[in-house]
Amino acid sequence: MGYEETLKVISYYAREAKDYDKLHEDPYWSLLYDGLTWAQIDPCLPREGLILDAGGGTGKWATRMAGSRPDLEIVLLDISSDMLEVARSKLSGAGLRERVSLVRADICAMPFRPDAFDFALAEGDPISYCEDPDKAVKELYRVLRPGCYVQAGVDSLFSIVRSLVARGKIEEAWRVLEEGMFRSSWGFRWWVFTPGSLRELFERAGFRVIRLVGKPVVSSRSEELMKAIEDPEKARRLLEIELRLCSEPSLIGLGGHLHVVAVKPRAPGNPP
Repeated sequence: MGYEETLKVISYYAREAKDYDKLHEDPYWSLLYDGLTWAQIDPCLPREGLILDAGGGTGKWATRMAGSRPDLEIVLLDISSDMLEVARSKLSGAGLRERVSLVRADICAMPFRPDAFDFALAEGDPISYCEDPDKAVKELYRVLRPGCYVQAGVDSLFSIVRSLVARGKIEEAWRVLEEGMFRSSWGFRWWVFTPGSLRELFERAGFRVIRLVGKPVVSSRSEELMKAIEDPEKARRLLEIELRLCSEPSLIGLGGHLHVVAVKPRAPGNPP
């Protein structure tokens, strides 16, 4: 696979960058998925410090983090120059450009010193799309300050297998289950994870996993659901249901995506 797969990722986002945000504007994404994600980020986000948004694309989460904490400085890193150009425009329009630095680089080889960041986020599946998930997570560990949080979203193996089986693609479902990898219609492969394999990935790098979450776990997209959540009160109630169930161990793996909250341990004897 190697760098050939990385070039495919770059090529895909070059084509999609200008319209990428439009793909995630409907309530299923903007209210439910983003609501679940922000509910994990917000309690762990420091009031001040330097934040890494790794694989941050068009700057959705950099914009939200900067807007919620006026004393944060953020580094938005992405491998796609086209996505970063969209982020540049968006941040400028929000008056946040001076507080967010844009860096084009690979999450597997980040150009930062060790222990540089006070919080790290890898949302939007950059770990699933990168060349080597172990390298990516070790890089996140290297650049994060001890005692600080990292959070990441990845594609869910069970969700992919369930979708393939529902479409009668039994052999393809078996390959995904065996390989932990899905060859998508986007033109590049995705690394996909179970709750157990995601935990192991972060623990191998040295992190202590605090929590795993499925996003979402009971809300299967349908015409009926999309119509129902046009009502803001029903959308709010559905998010409450998901927040109550999303970290239930028996349900996490059902999530369309998985989310990990972890911390880089301090050295023994270091004060908190």
